[in-house]
Amino acid sequence: MNNKFIPIISVFMTISLIVFVTLQFYWLKGYYGALEQEFSNKVYTALENTTKTVSELEVDKILNENYPNFRDNIKANSKQPSLTTIQQTIDSGAQRSIVYSKNLIEQKQLPLNKTGDSLRLTTLYTDEAAYKIKKDTNRREQLTSDINQDIQTGDWSMKEYVKVNGNSLPIAKRVEAKVLDSILRKELNMKGITATFGYGVSDKNNKLTNVVNKVFKEKKEANTYSYPLFTDTKDRTLYTLALVFPKKEYSLAMNNWPMLLGTFLSLLTILGIYIISINYMMKQKKIAEIKTDFINNMSHEFKTPLATISVATDSLANDKIATNPEKVRYYSSLIKQENLRMKKQVENVLNMSKLERNEVRLFLKETNVRELIKKTTESFGLIVTQRNGTLRQEFNAEKYNFKIDEFHISNMLVNLLDNANKYSPETPEISVKTRNEGNWYVIEISDKGMGMETENRTKIFEKFFREETGNIHNVKGQGLGLSYVKKIIELHKGQVIVDSEKDRGSTFIIKLPMV
Repeated sequence: MNNKFIPIISVFMTISLIVFVTLQFYWLKGYYGALEQEFSNKVYTALENTTKTVSELEVDKILNENYPNFRDNIKANSKQPSLTTIQQTIDSGAQRSIVYSKNLIEQKQLPLNKTGDSLRLTTLYTDEAAYKIKKDTNRREQLTSDINQDIQTGDWSMKEYVKVNGNSLPIAKRVEAKVLDSILRKELNMKGITATFGYGVSDKNNKLTNVVNKVFKEKKEANTYSYPLFTDTKDRTLYTLALVFPKKEYSLAMNNWPMLLGTFLSLLTILGIYIISINYMMKQKKIAEIKTDFINNMSHEFKTPLATISVATDSLANDKIATNPEKVRYYSSLIKQENLRMKKQVENVLNMSKLERNEVRLFLKETNVRELIKKTTESFGLIVTQRNGTLRQEFNAEKYNFKIDEFHISNMLVNLLDNANKYSPETPEISVKTRNEGNWYVIEISDKGMGMETENRTKIFEKFFREETGNIHNVKGQGLGLSYVKKIIELHKGQVIVDSEKDRGSTFIIKLPMV
């Protein structure tokens, strides 16, 4: 992918994600609004049913206490004059139907106390019947006992309409808190509402009465649902019943958790995919840049020895030099040295490739690690000496015989020493120390070079990474050395730790298990 397209794709992906997330939250807001509306409708229905039930219980209580024989007089009123309506409908030529109804309306005003409160009772008696009459009068139908009974006595149905006109009745006499709580709980449960609720009854001046529970007292400032409980003769509100739900949001969420959970999981999944995609593209962009630097570095690394070999070859072709044995040996050794240098570069790349494919197998054998480090350090010391530097050794480990792969450990040490030398712009001061820590053999390689930034301490072990990316020829290398070091240490089941400070040097601590 062209690196120029990555920022463009990232912008479009970000815009799309923002739009999607905005729509999701808009949908969630609408869905939650619908849930709240449904909840409110259920609450108000429960309040309406509760007030009806409370009114019915109040009437029953009044009638039972003050007028226990009131309904015994209903049958006696059935013979009183009534309003009769007859409607005749001709259905066809063979028959006709007659529908009649008798209605009796009775109103009573039952006093409750001396202050004028009363119980207004309106009773409606209804008798309805329908008969089909054939026009052929020569054929008579049998008068059955059922029809005769219906005609003579009437099959009465009764409806009662009642209202308590109790303007001065105290609320405590009209409804009890326990009864109200029981009715409310039943009605709310029937509507599927199980959330904790508080209830309270207020008078016409919005003053809270004694019919209230603890939850309402604590949360009365919250959003309440109110409904008229009792009204006066002109249907003006005397007392209001109010409900409050302190954990309404939690209840709504719990009752609809599958939908909400699915929505949030899908949103998190898309956000995760977005983050992974952007991160992956950024890594790909970074790898592409690093690989470009690597190719440039490799070109530079090969260009110098090739140019040296070319000059040496041309010099050997010169007759004056060809006849001079010392010159021939010098240029021959120079060609060999540069050839080995290129070979080493190629081997580094090949070794890293094998490590990436897990094709490297360690050949472990019992080794005197102190002697190996000493030999490698002394050999590399010649390079440091050429720069008038110092390479100090300090062997404090008392146990140093254990199994390692000599070839790879030697290469690992050379890479670390080479790194310390290259990143010491002034006269290099390098120290190699060893010690024992339990079952660990610790190698510490320090320098007083340029050090590194804190954020680069973990990045230096990445393949192709080089801190000096601004000027790729400032310090020679391909960015493979430390990556190779880390992988070899890990293959030995060891650890590598970096302690570095900008402009004050770096310390690499290698821990190898001796078991």
